[in-house]
Amino acid sequence: MPKWFPVQRFLQLKLTVWIPLCLITIIQFFAAYGHYKYEHLPEESLNKYLYKHVNPKLVMKKSKPDCKYEDTLHSTKSVHTWEVTNQKLNFIPKGIANGSYTPEDCNPAFSVAILVTYRNRQSQLDVFIPYMHNFLRKQNIHYKIYVIEQQDDKPWNKGLLYNIGAKQAIAENFPCLILHDVDLLPLDENNLYACLHQPRHMSASIDKFRFVLIYETLVGGVLAITSDHYKQLNGFSNRFKGWGGEDDDFAGRMSANQFVILRFPQHMSRYTMLLHKQEAKNTARYDIMTQNEKHGAKDGLNSVHFESISVKPQRLYTLIAVRV
Repeated sequence: MPKWFPVQRFLQLKLTVWIPLCLITIIQFFAAYGHYKYEHLPEESLNKYLYKHVNPKLVMKKSKPDCKYEDTLHSTKSVHTWEVTNQKLNFIPKGIANGSYTPEDCNPAFSVAILVTYRNRQSQLDVFIPYMHNFLRKQNIHYKIYVIEQQDDKPWNKGLLYNIGAKQAIAENFPCLILHDVDLLPLDENNLYACLHQPRHMSASIDKFRFVLIYETLVGGVLAITSDHYKQLNGFSNRFKGWGGEDDDFAGRMSANQFVILRFPQHMSRYTMLLHKQEAKNTARYDIMTQNEKHGAKDGLNSVHFESISVKPQRLYTLIAVRV
């Protein structure tokens, strides 16, 4: 028997043990970090959950038929992530004024205000605006894009900006608000941009997170909520300065009011995230969330304060410029 036999046997035994252990570790990591099969609405019954309301100021013409949405909801078309930036080259702003669009050939069942909070990300905005118009005009919905820009060097306050944008959209009679990060773009054409009868988390599957829902109470990224529900929740807290915390705090407000977070299936909820530098995190976010559990009802839509604000209609979006 060769002298090296025990060494060979040892190595074989070591591999036999370590390979399964490595596989178990990998499986546990992916199982613990996120939900591949999150709870969602049945695809075949989505229509009954849709919040079909239009802006009362929208002129409906009797000569036009009602818009249909079955083709959108059952579409199997999607955009590959590497095709996203090409949308800017193929963009023609037909039918758009002040960031708003109304279908030409039919009367829509939905009016949505898309609220985009923003600061110092011009390259992303240059991709987002043409892409979203190309995406949304195919859906036969009435929509308007608002860009709420914080035009100062003070700490970023996303919650405050959403409250300001929501106030403007509600004043303009939009029944549905879609709160949208500027770095997220939908990939699936069947992702209908509309509210449901309960808050709807739209961006459940993002490529940066391996198309996994990273935790069940997540509402950040893209969220659709009716204007009535937003007012009932008193909007976002205005206290979160810096990155993080305001979305989870808003989820807590929903839970406290017995709202249920709804989602479409994964193949209807995929987004790509545009590359950007990570913002500085708000180190006080957990303390603020704890404090808001007791006193948060007085802080929100009813307590918005800012230094200055101006509303500037532009061709592709309405800019709400804010100094906080």
